[in-house]
Order: sequence, then C-alpha cells, then structure tokens
Amino acid sequence: MSDIVDVLVVDDERINLKLVEAILRGQNLNLMMASSGAEALKMLPEHDFAVALLDVMMPGMDGFELAERLRSAENGRNVPIIFITAISKEQRHVFRGYELGAVDYLFKPVEPEILRGKTKIFAELHRHKRSLVDTTRRLEATVEELQRSQEALARSEQRYRMGADYNYDWESWVGPDGELRYISPSCERISGYGPQRFLDDPDLMQRIIHREDVGRWMQFMRDETVGDEDCLDFRISDVNAKVKWLSLVRHSIVSDEGLPLGVRVSMRDITNRKLIESQLQHSVFHDALTGLPNRTLFLERLNRAAERCARTGEYFVVLFIDMDRFQAVNDHYGHSMGDNLVVRLGVKLQQAVRSIDTVARLGGDEFGVLLEDIPRKGDARVLIREIFESFKEPVEVDGLTFALSASVGYDIGSGVDVDPEKVVHNAQVAMNVAKRQGKNRVACYEKRMREGMVNVLAVENELNRALEAREFTAYYQPIVNLADGSLYGFEALARWNHPERGLVGPGEFIPIAEETGQVVRLGSQILEEACTAMQEWSFRHPEAEGLTIAVNISAKQFAESSLASDVERILKQTGLRPGRLKLEITETVVMLDALKSVNQLKSLKDLGILLSIDDFGTGYSSMSYLQKFPTDQLKIDLSFVQRMESTPENIEIVRAIVNMAHSLRLRVVAEGIETESQRDLLYSLQCDYGQGYLYSRPLPKGEAEEFVKDSD
Repeated sequence: MSDIVDVLVVDDERINLKLVEAILRGQNLNLMMASSGAEALKMLPEHDFAVALLDVMMPGMDGFELAERLRSAENGRNVPIIFITAISKEQRHVFRGYELGAVDYLFKPVEPEILRGKTKIFAELHRHKRSLVDTTRRLEATVEELQRSQEALARSEQRYRMGADYNYDWESWVGPDGELRYISPSCERISGYGPQRFLDDPDLMQRIIHREDVGRWMQFMRDETVGDEDCLDFRISDVNAKVKWLSLVRHSIVSDEGLPLGVRVSMRDITNRKLIESQLQHSVFHDALTGLPNRTLFLERLNRAAERCARTGEYFVVLFIDMDRFQAVNDHYGHSMGDNLVVRLGVKLQQAVRSIDTVARLGGDEFGVLLEDIPRKGDARVLIREIFESFKEPVEVDGLTFALSASVGYDIGSGVDVDPEKVVHNAQVAMNVAKRQGKNRVACYEKRMREGMVNVLAVENELNRALEAREFTAYYQPIVNLADGSLYGFEALARWNHPERGLVGPGEFIPIAEETGQVVRLGSQILEEACTAMQEWSFRHPEAEGLTIAVNISAKQFAESSLASDVERILKQTGLRPGRLKLEITETVVMLDALKSVNQLKSLKDLGILLSIDDFGTGYSSMSYLQKFPTDQLKIDLSFVQRMESTPENIEIVRAIVNMAHSLRLRVVAEGIETESQRDLLYSLQCDYGQGYLYSRPLPKGEAEEFVKDSD
C-alpha cells in the first residue's frame, strides 16, 4: 500500500498555492491544488483526501460554503478541514469555522513548521485509517473464505488439515468431546509455541491467556448462542512474555448427515491494529502537542474526583493557570519556540504536583491542575503555593532561558452537587481577577467575582431604557481638507447622556450594544439625529450647504436586510440631500462576507449616498474586492497615523494605501491627526482629508454649529 496520501489545497491566489506547495514538498503528499471551491468539488469523487486546507475569503464560493459542501458530500464528510486565512481572529468568526467541522485555524502568514506539522499529523492518521480499512477488508475476505469452505471442511478432516496448515491465521479444531483434534502451524508464529505443545498440554491455551480475559474467553467458547458474526478480542502472553492481541471467531461444524463434528476456531493477530486504536483513543483525550490530558479528560477525572469526595468528605481543588506575557514569546521567537516552551511548562507542572494529581492543557498557554485527596482546605493552600512557586525558576528551551510568571485562579470543591464545567469556569474567573490585579499572583474564587457579569446584564437593561428615553446623542468631529484647511464635513459619534452619570463614552456601552443587538436601534437614532442636524445647519448657514456628515455603521446594522430602506426613510424624513450623507463601514465588517457585502453596498449606493471603508489597513481586503465595492473613500486607521513619526515603515504603508486608493479613484481620509508634523507628512503623501485633535475634539451639536460659522 502506497504511503502517498492526497491533500486538498484551495486558494484563489496562485502565489498562496505555490507557497503551500513549497512548504509541504517532500512529505509523501499528493497536493491537489484548486483555485476555487467549484474546482475543488470536481476533484472530490476521484480522491480520498487526508486533510483539506481551505482559504476563507474566495470569490464565488468562500471557504465556509465550500466546507459545508464538503460535509454534505459522501467523500468529504469525514475530511478534516484546516482554514488557512487572514480572516479576523474574533471568536465569532473562528466559531463559525468550528461549527462547520474545522479542526483548526492557521492565520496568514503561516509558520511553515506549524503547517508541516499539522498536515503531517492528519496524513499519518489517514495512513493508519487506510491500513485499518485494508486490514478489515482482508479479515472480512478471510472470514468469507472460511464460510464458503465450511461445507468442504465438514466433509473431511483431512481436507480441513490440508487447507488449515497453510492458513495465515491460527486455526484449531475442537471435537464434540472438547478434545483438541487439530491446531495449525501458524500458532507457533503467533504464540511461539508449536502445535505439538498444545496437543500434548490441553491447558496451555488457557494458561497463556491474560488473566483479565480468561473468564470472557471461557464464556465465549461455551456459549452456544454465539453466531458466525460474533468475535472476541483478548490478550495472550507469547513464549517471550510479550503481550499480543488476538481476535477469535468460532463456527460449529456438522457432517453431511447433520451430526455435530465440533467447533472450528480461527484466531488472528491484531496487535498492530489494537496499538493504532489505542493511539487514536489517546489522541481523543490528550493534547497533541504536550501529551497531557485535554479538557475532555480533565472534566471526566474532575467528575470522578467529585464523586469520591462526596463519599469520603475530603476536598478537591481545580487550578486554572495562564502564563503571563506568553504572547511575547510567540511574537519574538515564533510559534515553534512557543510550542517547545509549552511542552517544557507542562513537564514543569507535572514535576510540581503529586502522582495522584492531574495536569491538563486547556488551550494555548493555559493549564488546568486537579488536586485530589485533600483532607483539609489548609492542605490545599500549601500545595497551591508550591505549584505557584515552581514558576519562579527560569525555563530553558533550546539554549534560551525564559523567566515567566503565571496568573493562577483556583476553586475548592467538596463533591456535593458539583458541575465540573462550572468549577473550571470558577477557577478561570479567579485567574482573570489575578490578571487584572497585576498578574503573577494567585486568586481564590469568590461569588462576588461574578459581579462583573451581572453588571453587563444591568447595562443591557439600562440601554433598553435609554433607547426608549432617547438619551443617546451625537457629537461631531470636524473633517478638513488637508490642501487648504477648509472644512469638509463632520463625523457623528455616539454619546450617552445619562441622567445620573452624565456623559458616558462609547467604550462603555457600544461593545454591550453590539453583543445584544441593541446597536441596530442605537445606530438608527444617531443616523437620524446627524442628518437632522446637518439639514438644520444648512437652513441657517449657507456655508454648510456643501458639507458632508459621516455616520458609522456597525456590523449588525450592515447585516440587516432593511438597512437601505431605513437610510432612505431617514433621508426623506429629514430632507437631507443623499450626496451629503456618508456611511462608514469598517474593513473587517465588509470582508466578513465579501460577496454579500457587494450587494448591500450597491443597494446603499443606489440611494446616491457616499460610502467609506473605515479603519483601512487593519483588516484583510484584497485589491480584487476593493474594485468590486462601490465605495467613494478609504479612512486610514489612526494607528498608522500616530506611528508615522516613530516608525518609518508606517509612512510607506500610508503611502501605499493613498496610492492604491487614488488608482481606484477613491479619496482618502486620515484620522487621529494630533500634530502639525503629522498633518504636513500626510499632505506630502497626497492624503485628501484629515480629522483629529489637531483640528478639534468631538463637539456637541451647538459647538459644532459654531465651528461651521467660524469656518466661513
């Protein structure tokens, strides 16, 4: 059987396909390259893929749709899927891939060693799977052959001997009286004992069977209800005391006249198959990198520990450990070094606990520890302190020494009405408290630690009340023309005018509004207020007639099918000319579903309004999609603007964005301008418009109107 396995690679960019091909070359892989989902699906019937490496953002059929199509196809139902993408790392995006059956995410640019390592794992699993399938087929073929020959074997013991002597399996014939009449030469290859030893010593077979399996073997041999399709897997010790696994099937033999001639027993050596099954079983409950128990096994052991404590009255402890500043290791030394460090930390933890305790890897640089058989709570604190102190010793990996600290949270349980998931979460909540308190410390879980979660619910209720009372208002930040400093327009920013707390910034309520969906209603109120204000200024000040008003559209608003009709309604209601309204949508939002975004943007553009891609440079837009989006402007993220003076590379990034935008006939707005040197540098790069504290902070409606009057 060939060791070469098929691997599906799908990416609409040829250079990415070439890059993956170069990384995986020379690993006994048959790389099937596809530049689209449709092309990949055509390959499916002809190949048995070990793993599929899918890009997410592709025209026509994106990676998520392709994953669904693979899962619905017979040949692709069980193919492991790894997304190789530059898509946002936000949990909701990653969760979507996992819901579709993805086993992993790799984010561009891909570390070659990680890609090779993960692909190798699935390739090896696929080879083992093919080997198991091949073994099963051969076993089935052998059983079918034995069944076909049953009548011929029953007619003549001699003919049975002639066939069985050359059978690869261990064949035996036990007469109706229980006497061993025949045993094939294969018994020596499997057990190390020759046929004559078994014939001379009828009890030898029972003595070499593993003591835990003897009872099952005797019951199986005596059970008259056992059919031809039943089998028994059991262990023996060969002549060298090596444990082997055998699979036994038995068939009753009768003569042509219907008289019983005894039982034919066939045994096959399945030691290798059991080893592979054990390895696969191990992988289900253990972390592939460290070999430590994973979350599933950790929760299972925690549940058993709780049951024991309920009987004995003792305590157990769950620790949730997160390494401080571990991301800096990955960023500076690469993920391979980070993986090696995680392995070393796992070993370090195992050395710090007792043999009865469990250390598990719960994710990235997060570990769980289960301490059992704790007579008193005070004893637990001593053990926890020893584990925490163990991190003070530097860790050496590949000649480098790392001085890391850890934030530790823990919860103590007694085994009464225990929810394992909740206990682990309690420990995680305590760990997060330890992080917020300055890291490198230990925190014990207390119920009050969940008050932050309750506060979120309280804010949600407050938001509902505030929306009904229309307490949200717009503040306006000027946008100017960098060429002459003239006023170009304003950006409307949401603020909460709380009746008791005063003005509340967006950082406190926007994330919760996004999470709960209330941001749709909030965004509509701000849009209506901003359009109304701009129209009022135009009536009172002729110089305001040419100004634009920019309003941010959230992800949930953009996903609403009614967005275009809502905007049209507000324009008609306020009387604002469509060409004076600019909607700003972040780059990440429009690229979540690029094809759907094109249709939504076209619907908005048909209203005659302006469209802008916000926070440009922080996402993953490609030139091909930008050309399809009916947009008018790009807004450069303030992180690039504020680092221009200190990091020359950011100047080149801004220059590239401006040049690309102008080549697509788009205007460019830079946000976050705070100094004159930033303004001058942006102007020299031919940026069109700018906003920031250099010109003005966000202003309430009245002050913004004064700004309009003074700008004349």
